[in-house]
Amino acid sequence: MKKLTKLCNYRRKIRENIRNLRKSLTVLDQRIASMKVSKIAFNFNFFCNSKNIALFIPFDGELDTYPLILRLWLNNYKTFVPVIKSRRNKKMIFVRFSCNSILYRNKYNILEPFYESKDIISDLYLDIIIVPLVAFDQKGSRLGMGGGFYDFFLMNWCKKKFFIMGLAYDFQYIRNIPTKSWDVPLPIVLTPNNIWIFKNM
Repeated sequence: MKKLTKLCNYRRKIRENIRNLRKSLTVLDQRIASMKVSKIAFNFNFFCNSKNIALFIPFDGELDTYPLILRLWLNNYKTFVPVIKSRRNKKMIFVRFSCNSILYRNKYNILEPFYESKDIISDLYLDIIIVPLVAFDQKGSRLGMGGGFYDFFLMNWCKKKFFIMGLAYDFQYIRNIPTKSWDVPLPIVLTPNNIWIFKNM
């Protein structure tokens, strides 16, 4: 029990430190980083044969995905963003996100688009899912916000059609993150100054 408590406290401390670092960035710093990672991501070879890209709307100081989203729109990709359906059951779906989408803040203060049933995409038709993270380590272990939505959705992702990758600032790299059994490691993380490729790819 003590070991579990220590692990949880360490993960909580990492979250606090990284979130504070993200929030301390200037608007200019955020803009430069988001433009850099947008260029890296868009030119990444995994996008060549892709059509349906899922990614996130930035929250809590996360790296801004809008420059990448704009690039994707201008090049006729279809983009999708997550919508939380049930916190209790860790259920999350992805819905179409376009320049005509109208956003609102859900009860967790996260932006989501209004949608109809036709806007929901099955994971069978997604090509790439770009996931947010608080921190990642040398093995590709991902530390999220603690909700568990992505871990549940991405469970056994290797057996599915889509590919996953993380998007983060360079300072979100931590040498070693203590993991839990349900954590889903990432094969690739893109940062403004690096492409991290891990052995679990």
